[in-house]
Amino acid sequence: MTKRAPAPPHVAIVGGGLAGMSAAETLSRVHPELRLTLLESKRLPGGRAGSYVDPQTGGEVDYCQHAAMGCCTNLIDLLQACGLEQHLRRDRSLTFLHPDHPPSRFAPSRWLPPPLHLLRTLHAQRYLSARQKREIRSGLWKLMRTPVDTLRNCRAHQWLSDARQSEDTVRDFWDVILVSALGEHTRRVSMAAARKVLIDGFAASRGASDVLVPIVPLADLFGRQLASELTRRGVEIQSGQTVRQITSEARVITSTQTLDADAVICAVPWHRIAELFDQWPDGRRDALPDLPAISAIPSSPITGLHLWFDSPITPMDHAVMVGTVAQWLFRAPFGSQEKHHYYQVVISGSHPAITGTKQTLIDTVLAELRHAFPAARDATLLRHRRVTDPNSVFSLRPEVDAIRPAATTNVPWLSLAGDWTQTDWPATMEGAVISGRLAAAAAVNHLQRDTDSSSLAPDRFLTPGLAPGRLAGLLIRSDQRDGDAWT
Repeated sequence: MTKRAPAPPHVAIVGGGLAGMSAAETLSRVHPELRLTLLESKRLPGGRAGSYVDPQTGGEVDYCQHAAMGCCTNLIDLLQACGLEQHLRRDRSLTFLHPDHPPSRFAPSRWLPPPLHLLRTLHAQRYLSARQKREIRSGLWKLMRTPVDTLRNCRAHQWLSDARQSEDTVRDFWDVILVSALGEHTRRVSMAAARKVLIDGFAASRGASDVLVPIVPLADLFGRQLASELTRRGVEIQSGQTVRQITSEARVITSTQTLDADAVICAVPWHRIAELFDQWPDGRRDALPDLPAISAIPSSPITGLHLWFDSPITPMDHAVMVGTVAQWLFRAPFGSQEKHHYYQVVISGSHPAITGTKQTLIDTVLAELRHAFPAARDATLLRHRRVTDPNSVFSLRPEVDAIRPAATTNVPWLSLAGDWTQTDWPATMEGAVISGRLAAAAAVNHLQRDTDSSSLAPDRFLTPGLAPGRLAGLLIRSDQRDGDAWT
C-alpha cells in the first residue's frame, strides 16, 4: 500500500491588510509548500489602503491618499517581487506653499553627499526666516548626533524645545514634516519616531526622501492586483470572512466556519485584537501579550477631503501646504474625467479640523486653495466628500512605543502583524510590510521546530534599508555621545 504523504502545514492569516498580505507573500515565496489561508472581513483585501466607488463618475477613489518614501525598501521590494512596482510614481522634489510667500521647491542636491545634500534646499525655503533656518540646521545636527535609544521616552515637542527650536520654527518646519509623516502632533508623538522620519527619511541616504505615490487606485493595486498574485501562488484568500475568535487550540472561528491551523498570524488592527482572544482560559491567557493595553492604544484621525471641480485648479501632482488647515494637496491621475477634476486634501492628526461642521471645514480649505492657486478662483466646486477614519493610525507616543509587542509571542504557534507591532517604524505602509515579514519569520521558526533545532534570524526576511552615504555614516551617531552644534 502506498503511504500517503502528510498534509502540508496550514498557516491561517487573520486580516487582509498590508501586514497580512505581506506575511502571505513572504510565506508563499520562501515556503511555497505551505497551505496558506488569508481571511479578510471586507469585500477586497488591502485594509486601510482601500478605495470606494464614486457614484457620480463610477470611478474608484481612495479613502485617503497614501504615499511612501524612497527609504521604504520593504514596501518597494514587496511590489517588485509581485511585478507591481510600475504602479508607483517616484517624485524627487516637493513644493511647499505658504499663504504669505512664493512657492518653495524642496529638491535635495544630486551632487552633494548626504546629509549635506539637504543644505541648499533647506536654504531655498522662502517661507523660513534666516533665524529659523539656523535653528533647523542646529536641530538636525543635534538629532543626527543623538542615538535613537536616548529618545524613546521623550516627546518630540519637549526635545525640540530643549534643542532651542522656537515655537514658530516648530510650527513652520518640524510640525509640517512630522504631522504628515506620523499622523500625530509633536506635543504627543515620540521623538524616536520623529528621528526615524527625519534622519532615515531625509538625511542619511540619497533618494530616501523621494515621494512614491500610487498611480492606480489602492483597491486595484492591493485589493485586486496584489491579491491576484497571491492567489496565483496558491494563497487562498477568503473575503467577507469576519473572524470572531482565535482559540487557545489554534482554531480560527468565523461566522461561517472553523479552521484548524498549525500556525496563526493575527494581523488585525490594534483596537480589535483583544476581542479575538477574550474566550481564552485564564491560565492560557497569561502567555499572550497585554492585549487590553494594546487595544486601548490611542488613535489619531486622518481626514481626506475629496473635491471635484469643473476645471483644473493646478497642474501640480501634489503640494505641501504650510500655515493652513490643509496639509497636503494631491491631484489623482485616475480620479479626473473630462467634466470632473478631482483633488484630495489630506489633514493628518485632524483632531481640531473635525470639531467644527463639515461645511466650515470645506469653506476654510476652499478659501486656502483659492489663495494658493489662482485657477481655483475661477473653478466651481461641483461636489465634495469628507472621509475621516478615527482609527487611521495609532498615536505613537513614548508610552505607546514601550508596549508595542514583538511579532513573536509566548504562544509558539501565534505571531502578530500590523504596523502597531514593534517594527521600529511609525504607522506607515513600510511598517505594515515589515511587520508581516517578521510575523512570517516567526511562523516559519515555529513550523520548523520539530525538524530543525536552529532558528532563522527574522532579519533574513527583511530588505535592508538604504545604506547611508559615507559621510552620513560618519556624522550620524548611534553611540551615546553628544555632538556639537551645526551652525
